[in-house]
Amino acid sequence: MSEMFDSDAIVNRGWRQGAVLGPELTSLASKHAPESVDVSGTDLLILTSHDCDIVNPNIDKEPFVEVLKANVALGQQANKQYLSGRNPRILQFVTQRNGKPALLSFAAYNRWTVPRTLLMSDSAEECLPDKERRLIAEWLAKRYIRTAFPTAFDQRWRSKLKDWRELLKRYSEWLQGVYMRLNTLRELPAGSPYKCHFILAVPHSMRGLAGWAEKRSEMEQAIEIFWDQFKPTIQFVGVDVLGTDEITLADIEPYQRFDAEWVSFEDETATSSIITDMA
Repeated sequence: MSEMFDSDAIVNRGWRQGAVLGPELTSLASKHAPESVDVSGTDLLILTSHDCDIVNPNIDKEPFVEVLKANVALGQQANKQYLSGRNPRILQFVTQRNGKPALLSFAAYNRWTVPRTLLMSDSAEECLPDKERRLIAEWLAKRYIRTAFPTAFDQRWRSKLKDWRELLKRYSEWLQGVYMRLNTLRELPAGSPYKCHFILAVPHSMRGLAGWAEKRSEMEQAIEIFWDQFKPTIQFVGVDVLGTDEITLADIEPYQRFDAEWVSFEDETATSSIITDMA
């Protein structure tokens, strides 16, 4: 028989995604952590479950919530490679703690579930700002939905990965996302080429800037030169450089994101994909 849960009490105690556990509740939740996870007195535990799951009135349907450990360091700078969800395993950002800037560092393996009933024993200490809360949720989600390409395809070009990073970094100011469509996601034998087409998504505000036409042509040429070097095992068939206001869901559907794990864009670049932004 399903047991009802006092979801109003959960709401009144301030529990939602991004809520920070207080010291007493952190101590209780730490007892459920895997043996490999050590929680120190300066660490934070942050609730990462969806709001609807946290306040679900039926405890049988949602008996647990997930927490994620954050290491806190005052006065330190973030590693750029770990900003904005770029790395699938490590995330960092700077936030305010007691009026001072603090670096929060997360490792994807430092998370576990605790009984949801624990939330009834205390109130949330605070809640992360919405931007940071969403960043954590998107970063965790991307571990399961991030792009995967055939090993045979990767082996044909990954020796030039550093050059690809540098190319996209050179145009990072103009890019919100890079997407690629392959003719197949099957593992092809050495004699069968992969064919690739790209869409470069440019923030719509950039298309009206001076020099846009020249920059678009320059990016098209740079992408073509880079991928033409892999002939005949990879055949480059084209690239479209488009503003985000010119791309529809139908356009982007057959493509996969081709930058999330590898390329460091500017700090203010949107972390979500075009599909997420448009949906």
